[in-house]
Amino acid sequence: MECLDSYNKDYFILMAHIEQKSGFLAECNGGLIESLSKNSWFKNKVLGFQKGRTRDKMKHLEDWLGYKIPYIEGSDCKSIEQIGKGDKSYIKIGEGSFDSVVLAFKDYQNRISLSKKEYNHGYIKSVEFIGGKMNNQKINLSPELNSLIGIRGSGKSSIIEAIRYTLDMSPSKADKDYKSDVVKNLLESGGQVIIELQDNYKKNYKIKRILGEALHILDDNNTEIGVTINSILQTPLYFGQKDLSYMNNGFELELLNKLVGKKTKSFQGDLTRINDQLSNQINQLFNLNDKVNTLPDLRKNLTDIKHKIKIFEEKGLSAQLSKQVNFQKDERYIKNVYELINNFKGNAEELLNSNNLRELNELSDIESEEVPGLFIKLSQEISIMITIKKKIEKIIASIDASSKLVKEYLEEIRLTINSLEEEFAEIKREIDIPNLNPDDFAKLKVDEEKLIKSIDQVTKQEENKSEMESRIRAVLDERNQLLLKEFHVYKEEIEKINSNQNALELSIEFKGNKESFLDKLKQSFKGSNINQSAYKNISEEHSDFAALIVDVLLEDSKKTSNLVTEAQLSKVKEIIKENYSEQLKIRTPNQIEIKYHGKPLAKHSIGQRASALVLFILSQKDNNLIMIDQPEDDLDNQVIYNEIITKVKERKPEVQFIFATHNANIPVLGDSEQVIAVSYDEKQIMVKSGSIDNKDIQDKVVDIMEGGQEAFNKRTQIYNLWKNE
Repeated sequence: MECLDSYNKDYFILMAHIEQKSGFLAECNGGLIESLSKNSWFKNKVLGFQKGRTRDKMKHLEDWLGYKIPYIEGSDCKSIEQIGKGDKSYIKIGEGSFDSVVLAFKDYQNRISLSKKEYNHGYIKSVEFIGGKMNNQKINLSPELNSLIGIRGSGKSSIIEAIRYTLDMSPSKADKDYKSDVVKNLLESGGQVIIELQDNYKKNYKIKRILGEALHILDDNNTEIGVTINSILQTPLYFGQKDLSYMNNGFELELLNKLVGKKTKSFQGDLTRINDQLSNQINQLFNLNDKVNTLPDLRKNLTDIKHKIKIFEEKGLSAQLSKQVNFQKDERYIKNVYELINNFKGNAEELLNSNNLRELNELSDIESEEVPGLFIKLSQEISIMITIKKKIEKIIASIDASSKLVKEYLEEIRLTINSLEEEFAEIKREIDIPNLNPDDFAKLKVDEEKLIKSIDQVTKQEENKSEMESRIRAVLDERNQLLLKEFHVYKEEIEKINSNQNALELSIEFKGNKESFLDKLKQSFKGSNINQSAYKNISEEHSDFAALIVDVLLEDSKKTSNLVTEAQLSKVKEIIKENYSEQLKIRTPNQIEIKYHGKPLAKHSIGQRASALVLFILSQKDNNLIMIDQPEDDLDNQVIYNEIITKVKERKPEVQFIFATHNANIPVLGDSEQVIAVSYDEKQIMVKSGSIDNKDIQDKVVDIMEGGQEAFNKRTQIYNLWKNE
């Protein structure tokens, strides 16, 4: 080593064949190895051991050294042709330079491996710009950590936002307009972005999007395939500037939805169906209540009509006029039968024309290669259904024949009534009683019949009211069970997050966001003169709008009546009746609490809260891509190094990260596989790319992030002085 030092050239040593007779282990043994390891020159220059085979010996070696050194393989070749034969080691470097190799050995946990690295997650391979301020430039990206660096205003955020736009990821509520304008300013009219990407199965795709147009997804044959982004990139995540510090009520659930929303999406269709069902049944109950409320008036009207009919009877006119009334009654009866038969025919035709029967017919010839016997039996059942279809056709023909006959009967009675018109008119002319119009008798009898029928129908429906209410309760329970299933999905994800790291602790409460419910109550019952304390009591007493509606509608306002005045309750009932369909769609969100280092997030500073959220994001296992624009804006350097960088280095083999940053810790300590240095003049944004071990990129990092080489050197001197003191 003294001889090597005399050449004044840098070098490092890899100990070869360490287990052989003349190897390092046999020659130096325990005591000497332990002594050597205490010398800084040994520790700085001996960077690896070749062909360490025996586990026990390797354990002894590490104990003697007091630290770990990577084990490597070597071909020990005797000719150029033999290079690479036999066992292999793999080194991750950004350029073929001495410094890159030394850096790799000093960071061997991340850069030296005895097995070849395979990327099994989807990732963006490149981003190409056509037109606009980055015309004809292409940025190649690593499957691991990509850092966009540049001074403020250089265009880092523009590139992040362009990727977000091309992937059709909506910007968050914070600075939404600004983020859209950034994309327009970068791409300009007619500008296009082309993203090449790979999915979890190593299939390649392109996504093309022109500013203002829909995106197009192409396979590796340049054929448009019409799939969604999520079918290629699994749950990509994006957080723009200020997104991490944007903390409105319920932001925790919004964030969790970003991460696991795909797993809960299936519940939305079922919830919509249940809400519609609940709305329809509540509508029926309201209609029934309205009808029941009319019963006193109907009965009063019937009494009045019967009184008027009695006058005709007392004058002896009932018998004279009853013939016409009876004929008209018979006509209405036949007409009703005719309409019912036609309605029945329509229902049968609807059944006959259903898609189910058509699809069954199409499946009748399908065969199976694996279970042919089973499919023969299946075909027999389909044949039975087709036979039933033919029977339905015959039934419809019979119904149609009956309809035609009843129509003839209706025409026959109408002809008979027409033939008796003169007879009826003669009877009416003979009646000469003051203040009595013979035509009124027929109208009164019709009204009497209608009122009796209406009263009878409402009375029967009222008897079924309890059954209707039971159905509503059953659907409401189904709704709550569905929401509980969704809740448990969130709970499972939260338990995974809690188990993946120690800094964060999440908890969830079913329908626990009462603040959100309170706000919606105030909006919904605006103008009801309910005071703040009453609103708060309602939000605490009822879990959501559905529970409030059921209390008012089914429980005679048992709970609500104790929370508001009689006048306010009347207004509440009125508003519910008008808006229940929309109110049922309003959910009381689940409440998620995030604790960071044991303290609720709300009690931390903005920087600490943002740190917690970044850790929250990084703890996910199901996201191919995570893009964050300038996360350090709300973080301090200590947190970035101690928690964020550590997590990024742990996760980056499984997740592609794209950070826009002006903090050197992220690309340098994060060991960024690809650094994109961004610069901007008035007309064009330029980029220069390379890994963190590329000398040109290192110069860019120093110039952009450290204020230049001189500033960097001075800071280094001062830090060393501090350290020595």
